[in-house]
Amino acid sequence: MRTSFNEYYSPTEDEYQAILTTGTIVLDANVLLAPYKLGADARKQTFSVLESLRDRLWIPYQAAWEFFENRPNVIAGEDKVYQGLVKPLTDAITKLESHFDTLKGHPVVTDEERVKIMRHVEDAVSSVYRLSGGRDGRLEDALQFDPVLQQWESILTDRLGGQPSEDAVAAREKLAEERYANRTPPGYLDSEKEFNKYGDALLWLDLIERVRANPGPVLMITNDVKEDWYRRQSGRTIGPRVELVREMSAVGGQYYQQRLAAFLQRAARIVDKSVSEESLEAIARTSEGVEKTLLDRLVHEIRIIVPEVTFSQPITNKGLAPDLIANTPQGIVGIEFKNFSRKITSRDIEYVEQMLSSHPMNGFLLVSSGEVSPLAARTVIQEAKNNRIVARVVEVNDFHSPDAIAQSFWALLDQMHSHGNVNKTWRF
Repeated sequence: MRTSFNEYYSPTEDEYQAILTTGTIVLDANVLLAPYKLGADARKQTFSVLESLRDRLWIPYQAAWEFFENRPNVIAGEDKVYQGLVKPLTDAITKLESHFDTLKGHPVVTDEERVKIMRHVEDAVSSVYRLSGGRDGRLEDALQFDPVLQQWESILTDRLGGQPSEDAVAAREKLAEERYANRTPPGYLDSEKEFNKYGDALLWLDLIERVRANPGPVLMITNDVKEDWYRRQSGRTIGPRVELVREMSAVGGQYYQQRLAAFLQRAARIVDKSVSEESLEAIARTSEGVEKTLLDRLVHEIRIIVPEVTFSQPITNKGLAPDLIANTPQGIVGIEFKNFSRKITSRDIEYVEQMLSSHPMNGFLLVSSGEVSPLAARTVIQEAKNNRIVARVVEVNDFHSPDAIAQSFWALLDQMHSHGNVNKTWRF
């Protein structure tokens, strides 16, 4: 069966080792940006593994361009995290100093105790500065003195694909438009983006041309886990889209695909490098989309407030199934995670509408980390109502809010029980 359906199989240990020793390892832009979101240890271990495989690495020109386009925003975003930690601490120092001034001569809060307390707070501020790599929050300085970029420059010397001509880009964009119309992966879920909507397709077509000229095994490392890259089941990625494997096979390439954390975990053993569990967990959090850790936490939170709930594997109907199925006394509830930090699109709504009409459920919870317009929320809720399904839409700032999602799940059950009609978008 493996010979006939090889596109559904993961590489064996021997095949995987062959990729690392004779194949091409391709890094997507989101992987190039991932080290900015890591602590010192995880970053060092990541680069250690990649350094040992540098002769096998290859970066499509499109991925490198996206890296430089997005690098300032990523650095600025990480700086804001550290600034957000520093400000409350510095404010606390000011308030403590002011409060201590009112306690002069106090028999318990002596000058010695005051110094000890202030030293602890100042040590906390110093710790945050160390975590931030000593940056002072000025983006211009961070861009100029960038240890991550320096590391990439060292590892990726002579590993960058050439810039395609304007005619080649135009031809590929035309082909990408046709592929998107036919929902041919990758990239078609970006068809409504206003900027760089053909980016994934351009990267893929560049890789196809490289493999056509240099046949051999290919391993793509990408943290993009949308359905136009990965097959997903129950909210988890289970391998690359079979269409990608088949298309690459047609030009002479044995194709496989992993997220960065999974790659490092497996490759580190082969190249005899060490990547700690703590680092792997931190690296996994840099992935875009629904992570197993989130689903596990969400299941845990729901079970706390609804102990009688059980979860089961969705039965796929025409390829449509929610990420999670919850079996409750009130009925079957489907939970779908969408958008992954981008605004919900009409294509997302179309997918949900098809799911609601084809998959049996009594309740439906749509969770989005991107913006959900009132019109989009009403459309989902009305479509659910048309199919006699009670629905809610919950908008969260990020996917580290399983408790908020669980509370919305509880509200959905209450609505199912009372047959109320209080459908709305809940924002946390």
